[in-house]
Amino acid sequence: MKTNLKLGLLIGALGLFSTGAMAAHLPDEIYQPRGAKVIKADRQGKGEFEVEFRLDAREHRIPVLAEKAISHARYHGFRLVESEIEHDDADLKFKRGDQEMDIEIELKDHHRIEYKAELDLDKN
Repeated sequence: MKTNLKLGLLIGALGLFSTGAMAAHLPDEIYQPRGAKVIKADRQGKGEFEVEFRLDAREHRIPVLAEKAISHARYHGFRLVESEIEHDDADLKFKRGDQEMDIEIELKDHHRIEYKAELDLDKN
């Protein structure tokens, strides 16, 4: 029984480390909502990032998430160039010089929100 407990603690610690390590590699420009689970975080090329989060729709509202993403992007020097926000989905496009960021937020079912961000810091 002691061995199972130690093994369980080790696996739990590794899981926490992995989640923290993945989150640490996200660019600061991408807003990560509180309580969001990282589903996918890819560095696609030089300065290109794609991140997908999953959120509980009982705890978050899409218009509120969109406003927080806009505020976060503006804090990082982006300007909003396109915005379509509804109660069940939002599409946001930002620019900072020749850099771009796109955010899509969509209600998938009554309990799940999908939040995707694409960031291109090396747009030429």
